[in-house]
Amino acid sequence: MTKIISMALVAGAVLMNAQVGINTATPEKELTVNGTMKTSGMVFKKPMEKLGANENYTFIIKSPAPENKITAYNDSFVPNSPAPINLIQFKITCDPSDKDWVNQFDTKINAQKFFVVISSFGFTQPVRSSTDWVTPVPQIYAYPLGGTWKLKADYQGFSPASSLPTGEWTLNLLVFDRSYAKDVSSTQDLKASSTGAAAAPLIQ
Repeated sequence: MTKIISMALVAGAVLMNAQVGINTATPEKELTVNGTMKTSGMVFKKPMEKLGANENYTFIIKSPAPENKITAYNDSFVPNSPAPINLIQFKITCDPSDKDWVNQFDTKINAQKFFVVISSFGFTQPVRSSTDWVTPVPQIYAYPLGGTWKLKADYQGFSPASSLPTGEWTLNLLVFDRSYAKDVSSTQDLKASSTGAAAAPLIQ
């Protein structure tokens, strides 16, 4: 009887420390699921274990009812797959004859699937006029045209000195998946006043 109890305790200890695999013969963690899984009341380990440098991850988003759509983003499994929010940087060298003008740059980003915002920018050359007290204001914006997002960047009416090298714009874009972002716009006429208010809150 003593031997039987001892063997049961040893087997129980081995089982408690074993790795369990569902639909896989080579589990990597205490529980590894290869496929899809639905859970309720899941308890997470505390503290949460950090992923190693070479370990994969998946970012899962569930849409509200009644759709209850679940979307998984995983850059390790599908290279160049988008996340809900992406940061993209373009470095654009200008036309040597103008030095600061980017009239239309096609990002090739799908305007139907994504929303683009220019979060910050930089320019490599000083831009000024013959009058020291005039500070040029850049025209920089993103706009959809022909199904993709285009970029414009220019110090309109100004340019770097002819002795300077051609300028280079650095444009940092925030690219949002339209499934998880709203594009809300409003046009309002202030008429003869310099102040005003929205007719109704666009979001609340």
